[in-house]
Amino acid sequence: MISEVENNLYRITLPMPFRLRHVHVYALVDGQDVALFDTGMIMPGAFERMDSDFKSIGLSVESIRDIYLTHVHTDHCGMAGVIQEKSKAKIHLTGVAHQIHAHFQDADNLIAQARMFYARHGMSGPDVEAIVEEIEDMRSRIPGFTVHSFLQENEIRRFGGRSFEVIFTPGHAAGHVCFFFRDEGVLLAGDHILPYIAPSLSPNIHDEDFQPLGSYLESLDLIEGLPITTLHPGHGNAFSGIDERIREIRAHHTIKKQALHKSIGREPRTTYNICAGIIGAAAANWDDWEKFMALNETYVYLQALKKDGAIQENVSAGVIHYTSTG
Repeated sequence: MISEVENNLYRITLPMPFRLRHVHVYALVDGQDVALFDTGMIMPGAFERMDSDFKSIGLSVESIRDIYLTHVHTDHCGMAGVIQEKSKAKIHLTGVAHQIHAHFQDADNLIAQARMFYARHGMSGPDVEAIVEEIEDMRSRIPGFTVHSFLQENEIRRFGGRSFEVIFTPGHAAGHVCFFFRDEGVLLAGDHILPYIAPSLSPNIHDEDFQPLGSYLESLDLIEGLPITTLHPGHGNAFSGIDERIREIRAHHTIKKQALHKSIGREPRTTYNICAGIIGAAAANWDDWEKFMALNETYVYLQALKKDGAIQENVSAGVIHYTSTG
């Protein structure tokens, strides 16, 4: 489905198999040329749907001249290579996002790093392999592509008669950016701010110094300072009055972090044990993807609590354990 959400800016809604069921990409049109913001996920019929949507406004996938990626999660960059092959479009993303994409193209090293990371956080062999299967599935949905340029923080890019600023917003993913059309007060937010749920925060298993929660909250502060009239997210409806939504998301993370802290005592426990204690019986109805996301979220809050000095991290026999310092 395609709809014009701003003057010559179109939203295209594409399917995906996860719980949100859809992802939006945005097309900035200048005559017969298109700049595409994110690409959607490789799914049966997704490319054909996008092309049909473009044809309904007198264009096609071959009209795409530039592709700007907010981040390299599979639902936002999956079709980048396919579209580039068809249109010869130039692809632009951050240097950090490019590094993450390169990790996904190097299967052997990616899987070895994942096995080591999740085993260190207390997962059994079979559970680690279940996560590896999820990562392999993600990897299969992110084909290679050629990068034309790296986005720089706060730089201004132009397409046709329009300009937009690149706003670095790491947190949901390392290397995440938003695109701000200052003249119109329009923000293409990717997954940085969503209308109905708090975006998940992803660890970077290749860089354990990356602090997803701290980076995310700092990025919220940055967005809060912009004169935004309308926010167009990667999932869900556009909305205005973003200050209230930002307050809700901050409160969500405060509550989750405090609840996790209360669950940690003097007995050393792994990330996996702490996560299992929190989700409890609910996990019986969860699939491997949901368990994977819950473990990642637990790790993110543990990182933040460790940085705050609220918990202590120790390593025994190659496995990380946490205890409360209070």
